Amino acid sequence: MQFMEHGKVHVAYDDRNYELEGQWFWPAYPGPYFQFHRAPGCESWSHRHLAFQGPLFGKWVAEGLWPTEPQAAPRGKNWPEFFDEMRRHADTPTRWGRLRAINMLEGLLLELAEARQDVHRHEPWLHDVLNQLDSKDADYVAIAHEHGVALSTLRRRFQSATGSPIHEHRLLSRIAKARAMLVETDLPIKAVSDSLGYQNVHYFNRQFKRFVGVPPGRFRRSR
Repeated sequence: MQFMEHGKVHVAYDDRNYELEGQWFWPAYPGPYFQFHRAPGCESWSHRHLAFQGPLFGKWVAEGLWPTEPQAAPRGKNWPEFFDEMRRHADTPTRWGRLRAINMLEGLLLELAEARQDVHRHEPWLHDVLNQLDSKDADYVAIAHEHGVALSTLRRRFQSATGSPIHEHRLLSRIAKARAMLVETDLPIKAVSDSLGYQNVHYFNRQFKRFVGVPPGRFRRSR
C-alpha cells in the first residue's frame, strides 16, 4: 500500500492512468502492470509504503476492502503520522508489533472502503444491481435490460462507480461467501461449491486458493 503525503505523481495500472496531487493512497497489488513516477511540473514528492503478504490479503480482497485504484485520503486524520506508526509496528520484531500493524492496516482499509461507500450511497441503481449480483444465477444481460441499458454500458457504469469490473466484484463476493460457509458450517467443500453456483469443485478449489492463498480445506482447518 502506497501513501503520498504531498507532491504530484502519475500512477498507471495497465492502460488506466491517474494524476494524483496531495494526500492519496494507492494499491500496488499483483495483477495488472503497475508503475508510478513524478508528474510533469513537480520537482519532488513525499510518499511511504508498506509491503505485506499472506492469506489475510486474500480475505481483504474477498470482502471488498482492498481498493483497486487510487483513493484520496479521507479527511479528519493525520495520515502521515498514522502511516509512520503502522510502519514502526510492522518493523518491530515481535508478534505484538506485527499484530498491531495488521490491526492498523485493516482499520485503514475499512476507512477507505467506508469512504468509497459514502460516495456511491445515493446511486439507487447501483444498490439494485449489487443485490441482483448476489444471486447465484445472476444474468448480466438481464440485469442490464432491466435497467434500460446495454451490457457494455452497465459494465462501464459499474466499474466507474465501484472501481471494480462487474465480473470481478461478483467473483470476490462469492469467495467471501465461501469463506463464511467454510467457517460457520460443516458442509462438505463440494456442497459449498455447488451452493455458490460452481459446476466444478476443482475449479472452485483453484479459484479459492488464488484469492485466499490456501485451498478451502486448509482454510477451514486453520479456523
